[in-house]
Amino acid sequence: MSRRRAFTLIELLVVIALISVLLGLLLPAVQKAREAASRAHCQNNLKQIGIAVHLYADNYGSFPSGYVYVPSPIVKLPVGFVDPRPQKIDRHPPGLPPQPNSPGWGWASLLLSNLEQGNLAQQINYKLAVEAVSNLSARTSQLSIYTCPSDLNTGVFNVLNEKNQVLASAATNSYAACFGSGYLLGTQPDNGNGVFYRNSATRFTDIADGTSNTLAIGERGAILGQGPWAGVMTGGTIRTTPGAPVYASIIEPASSMVLARVGPHTLNSVYSEPYDFFSPHGQVVQFLFCDGSVHPLSISTDLGVLQALATRSQGEPTDGSAF
Repeated sequence: MSRRRAFTLIELLVVIALISVLLGLLLPAVQKAREAASRAHCQNNLKQIGIAVHLYADNYGSFPSGYVYVPSPIVKLPVGFVDPRPQKIDRHPPGLPPQPNSPGWGWASLLLSNLEQGNLAQQINYKLAVEAVSNLSARTSQLSIYTCPSDLNTGVFNVLNEKNQVLASAATNSYAACFGSGYLLGTQPDNGNGVFYRNSATRFTDIADGTSNTLAIGERGAILGQGPWAGVMTGGTIRTTPGAPVYASIIEPASSMVLARVGPHTLNSVYSEPYDFFSPHGQVVQFLFCDGSVHPLSISTDLGVLQALATRSQGEPTDGSAF
């Protein structure tokens, strides 16, 4: 009568230990490969967006607006009216009426027809505000072209006003257009020194620094702040996402929903605010440049270089130090 040999307890423990070691060695490699694939996907998103931007420029003679604002003809200001909002800071004090931004459709919504999203574009009534009830289905559509696979907290979220009231729901965007370099995105959205700002219509000839030296669109992941791809909502805010890898929780006004700028912080700084560029990729932040190329910029890139790249006509580094 033959006896079937079984594992002893020690042998079983040894096998389990070996499997654990192999898994421990394999897991980082799998994670690294997954992140490399996600980064490549994100880079391809930006390349496709770049093609769409250039097609838009070919059709209309300029890059799309950062977002569209049409002043209401009904509102008439008295002679000598002075806007009480401060002109030298990013955020106006609470209690003042929200800055009007309607209809607010942003650069990402203006590119839909050039991104094989013509059917979605046809659902949008661009004459009505982004937050209009009839635009609910369109603005809550989740688009892979505007979603970095590595980004966290993407999807449909609630846009809040300064009083923490829900204005509307919308789908996130992992990317933001470059307003420029400066501190007045919140209070002077028309005065960006970058390529995109409120009602901008930047032509290639306006980019005196050269299209290969000027940022167009970069990563500003929902990991830092949830902003809608659809556009800006009057009275809306963009906020530091709970659990974001930064030190402070900040609330920014509506214009920062679709725009970002280079201010006093380097890329992926722990002091970053929702109107900063910020990437879930860790050591690099990917940018679409105005010539259609995509480059990852290291988080160690000099702040002065970043500020120069963010502007369209204020001088650039010529030694290639950004890349």
